[in-house]
Amino acid sequence: MKARWIVIGAMVALLAASCGSEKGTESKDKGPEGRLYVLNQGDGTMYVYDTKTLEKIDEIETVVSQPHYIEFSPDKQNFYIVTLELTGGHIAKFNANTLEFVDSVSVPVIPSAIAITSDSKYGYVCDFAQSAGTATRVRKYDLTTLQEVNSMQAGEITHDVKITHDGSVVIATNRASDNLTMIYTDEDTVTFVPMTDDDPSTSADFGPMGVVIDHKDSLAFVACLNSQEIRVLDIAARKIVDSISIPIQATGQPAGPTLLAVSPDNDVVFVTTQFANSVVAVRISTHEILADIPLSATGPFGISMSDDGTRVYAACIAPGDAKAHFFVIDGTTYEKIDSVEVGNRNYGLIWQPTDRPLPD
Repeated sequence: MKARWIVIGAMVALLAASCGSEKGTESKDKGPEGRLYVLNQGDGTMYVYDTKTLEKIDEIETVVSQPHYIEFSPDKQNFYIVTLELTGGHIAKFNANTLEFVDSVSVPVIPSAIAITSDSKYGYVCDFAQSAGTATRVRKYDLTTLQEVNSMQAGEITHDVKITHDGSVVIATNRASDNLTMIYTDEDTVTFVPMTDDDPSTSADFGPMGVVIDHKDSLAFVACLNSQEIRVLDIAARKIVDSISIPIQATGQPAGPTLLAVSPDNDVVFVTTQFANSVVAVRISTHEILADIPLSATGPFGISMSDDGTRVYAACIAPGDAKAHFFVIDGTTYEKIDSVEVGNRNYGLIWQPTDRPLPD
């Protein structure tokens, strides 16, 4: 695998052609210093962008097929890609400094997300096995050896998994069984939290799809695909304590709140609406929808935010199209700043600060 550097002049011309319809393209600086890592599930590539200029600075083959989700270890030495292969997926390990492939392991699940412990030693992988009525398991991997070391009971069609910043609690969303799996990492003990106390059955009325944890490890915000809302989990109390309606409609169907990012002050949540082609910004304290930001590409899915909260990045799958896009949104004014054409079927992306030089 070789890093391929892109000639800046040619890239500027390409970006001008692909991004000219969005607001703010006349600005030289597109955002804070950092890197955006964009997965293209359809063609097995990852693009890397300078988020200050939105220039593509690298492109690699992911080695594993159908790269779906990316996560960096807290020590920033490695990043991990999981794949959405329906016959069993992979975890792939890369060196974060060189972008070089290190190793991969096949896993007996459909690993749609991975959460990494604060010491960077272990990864918890959920299973998006699309068979309602069959419970899945969250599997724990030693990230040094890429070997499974434990597995814990989860719910049905487990799509997203996050871990508190202190590494003590893992939270996974169970889309078909309408509950959350909470794993306490000291002993890997498990508890389940229903999406409502009124009906703790497994009826899939809510359809929890995505989850994000606030920066205080106090609350988790859950995107509910079926009920068109964000539900709020009190992590210490292990209880849903609030709900916020996201009444955005797609053509003939609910919009489908999907994945989320939370502002540095923990009060504004950004959520992609996969079937309404928008990103919604909502203030948690007042339940106010601050903006419904339309995107000109279809299937917004993955979402990430810069550490300073000034930029939100939304991946658009563009199913059926040869090329997908990601969009750049101002995290304070909620305006679109730019859009960039990427590879085929962009499901996952992540922003990272620039705290080391690029590889030669």
